[in-house]
Formats: sequence, C-alpha cells, structure tokens
Amino acid sequence: MNKRGTTLVEVIISIALISVVLIFMIKLLIDLNNTEANNDYAKDNQITRAEIIRTIENDIRTKEISSISASRSTATNLVLEFTFRDSTTAVIDCESTTLVYTSTEGDVRRWTMDQGNIYVNRADVYYQAPDSPEAGDLYVLQIDIEIHTSNDNNTVDNNNTLDDFIISHVGPAADFTNIGNCLGYCCNNVC
Repeated sequence: MNKRGTTLVEVIISIALISVVLIFMIKLLIDLNNTEANNDYAKDNQITRAEIIRTIENDIRTKEISSISASRSTATNLVLEFTFRDSTTAVIDCESTTLVYTSTEGDVRRWTMDQGNIYVNRADVYYQAPDSPEAGDLYVLQIDIEIHTSNDNNTVDNNNTLDDFIISHVGPAADFTNIGNCLGYCCNNVC
C-alpha cells in the first residue's frame, strides 16, 4: 500500500506561499486606497481653488480696478489689496499654507494647502498695455502667486506654474496703470 499524505515541509511551504500572496494583496489594497484618497483630495483642492479664483476674477471683472497694493505684506504674509473705482476693496491674504480672500461684499473664502506652501515673499505681475492707450484699447493683467509643492522639485528657482494661483484680468487700458512686475515684501527688500 502506498499511503502518501502531506508532509510537514509541504504544509510549511504552502503557508509561506499563501502568506507572500496575501502580503502583496494587502499592499495593493493599501496603495489603491491611498490613490483614491489622494485623488479625492486633489479634486476637492482644485474645486476650492477654482471657486476662489472665480470669485476674485468676478470681483475684478464687475468693478474697475483703480489700484493694487501690497504695502501690508511682511516677510511671512503676502497681502494684496485691490481698490476699485467705487471705493470698495478686496483683499488676498496669504500665509504659508492658507490663502484667504475677502471680497468687496465682505464674504470670506479660505483655501488651505495640505501638501505644499504658498510663496509669500512676492507675487509676480505680468502687465501688458498699449504704449499710448486709446478708447477701446485693453490691458492684460496676470498676478501669479507661486505654490511650491514637493513634486517636480518645485522651488523658487524652479517654479512649476501648473500649481500656481493665477489671477487674470483684461480691462480698458485707460482705467489702470502699470504696477510693476512684483507685489510683496521681497520686491523692495532683500530676501
């Protein structure tokens, strides 16, 4: 009679193989869960960011800008104050991970970053207007508040503008004069 059963070595090898497969499956499930959580964060983050940009641009579009000032900015806080022709103001107040916008109506919108920092030392300004504005001529204004994330070695010297908080506006050239190419504490001070 040839009664052959399972040996102890075969049982141990089977348990070891099943354990390895289970470890890989658990790691895969954890990675999938993390990916889903990151996607949800990124989606919510982009929605909040887009809503704030839309609110800012709506204020700028429906009112005429008379000036933009960063005089209240410090080394740790970027404050951009928009003054409009009807004497109302709106304020963008940035700290290292938080951007707060107070609209002309007094509504406050807040955007907090979990994975990155807002570059609070300055905001870059791109301004283009005709040399001698005539009726109907337009200016283009873009304010770029840099967002530095850990992806792509995103730093001051190597800025990835895809992450940045960019406010754009087109308006009548006669309404607004150039404010320079920088707003913030580090524009006039050595940083």
